[in-house]
Amino acid sequence: MRKSIWVLFSIANEYDQPDNNLEAWWFFKPSFTELAKGLVMEVDIKKGNSYIGKILKGEKVRMGEYDYRLREIEEGKIKEDY
Repeated sequence: MRKSIWVLFSIANEYDQPDNNLEAWWFFKPSFTELAKGLVMEVDIKKGNSYIGKILKGEKVRMGEYDYRLREIEEGKIKEDY
């Protein structure tokens, strides 16, 4: 059984910023509500939020001055770009 966590990363839209700023992590892929909470967003579940949906699909999304992305990180594996 492989061990992994799901990580929400951010990148500030400024010169020379690190690519992997940890915002939140989960043992399992977060739900829509959990991800909204990790992003400190209040959303109406019935109306949804297209940014959260895109992040859950693995897309990088710009919100305000930050880019966010969700990645599954496997234990013991070193990758250059998550």
